[in-house]
Amino acid sequence: MSFLNKIDPSIKRDTRYIAMVVVLLTVLMEAVFLIIGKWDMTVLFGGLLGAAVALLNFFLMAMTVQNSLAKEEKDAKGAMKVSHSMRMLMLVVVCAVAALLPQAFNLAAVVIPLLFPSIGARLHSVLMKS
Repeated sequence: MSFLNKIDPSIKRDTRYIAMVVVLLTVLMEAVFLIIGKWDMTVLFGGLLGAAVALLNFFLMAMTVQNSLAKEEKDAKGAMKVSHSMRMLMLVVVCAVAALLPQAFNLAAVVIPLLFPSIGARLHSVLMKS
């Protein structure tokens, strides 16, 4: 059985939705940088890095939740804590790399897309209520 077959269909669906939101908001962010005259290649590379890491973070969180559902409560809580810690470490490392390489990445353009999955999730819950 391949890795993709092990992913719950709801995770695939939600990840596709979040990916669309992240891409759309990243394009919008790039446009704002362009409009205010601050756009350059570091903004492009920062946006790409931030968007990719934001999507990876969402996917890893969803997979952890899926895998935790098959575990005992204590083990599930432990797995969730470890996952959260590792994912936060990943975000800190990515931001540190961007800060240390300003000639390659605009730090703001890396950090801003990290917020986009949360915006997408909130938007989705609002849309589902109506």
